[in-house]
Amino acid sequence: MKLRKPDFLKSTLERYRDALQEAMQTKATVYREKSIQKKLPMVYTMVFDKAVHHPATAFSYGVSFATTAEQPERIELCLQTRSNAREWLHVVGYLANQLRGDCPFQLGQIIRMGQSISPDSKLDAFLVVPPIDENIPVSISDRKKKPPIRLVELVPVYAEETPKILRLGVKAFLKGLSDRRLDPARGML
Repeated sequence: MKLRKPDFLKSTLERYRDALQEAMQTKATVYREKSIQKKLPMVYTMVFDKAVHHPATAFSYGVSFATTAEQPERIELCLQTRSNAREWLHVVGYLANQLRGDCPFQLGQIIRMGQSISPDSKLDAFLVVPPIDENIPVSISDRKKKPPIRLVELVPVYAEETPKILRLGVKAFLKGLSDRRLDPARGML
């Protein structure tokens, strides 16, 4: 007989991870990163390796502890890719740690990295959008008495595509990308 920890004893991280594992229908590997801001807790990255029914996917946990006037609701990041390079999955935790409290992660916002994200790609920026994959929930709860966390997806783009995104609009740009949004070696749109 396998004993399970009662829900009331679980930490917020465990509740968040469990909810994601239920949505993704597989186990996550959890990585932690020491906070660069002294008053904020660590940043965690939940990594779901590539499987038959979903691409490699990563979620942050730590942005939601740094709400500001520009970002009043609780937000966490996610990213999906077909790449085998681990940099893609760990960049979610890196961005969460570096930008929480300073970046509002508003829908349609473009976050420039200033360099290629990984050796297998020349993509160097992210477009913030609502979750595209139907397996990823729009919001998720980590506590009973707090409002849910809203998830936003980081879609890798070329910084040079910014004028096209602004001209076409986010929806039309994503429609043009379709499933190529998961390809780290895709050409410019």
